[in-house]
Amino acid sequence: MREWLIAAMFLLLPACLAARDKPCRSNPMVRGKSFVVHGRLSVYNGSPAARIWEIGTHRLLGISEGRFYREGYANLPESIKVRLDFETDLYGDFRVYPFTESKPGVMQLVCIEAVRSLVIRKTPKQDGAG
Repeated sequence: MREWLIAAMFLLLPACLAARDKPCRSNPMVRGKSFVVHGRLSVYNGSPAARIWEIGTHRLLGISEGRFYREGYANLPESIKVRLDFETDLYGDFRVYPFTESKPGVMQLVCIEAVRSLVIRKTPKQDGAG
């Protein structure tokens, strides 16, 4: 029985490694060069739920998990996704790749390649929140 379990582990290992998502820069729907945004990544009601507010501006970047989602590609890396929820904000320098053009007054859709200088903060509760 023990030999069977060891053999099964070695057979499944390549499948687990192959199942790993490719980085967003590899997504065939990327439409431009990467850029870095110093901002706050938060979860919002609506679509897309994950959005980056570029600090010092009124600009929001949406992390596309719908329209530009492709199986096998990570639009939001797992290392970031596991830290993000409605009660947590992530601040940092986000390297993103665009799916759509930047237009005034329109949320640009992007994917996140990486983040540097990550700071994790609990979201302040609003007045009247329990």
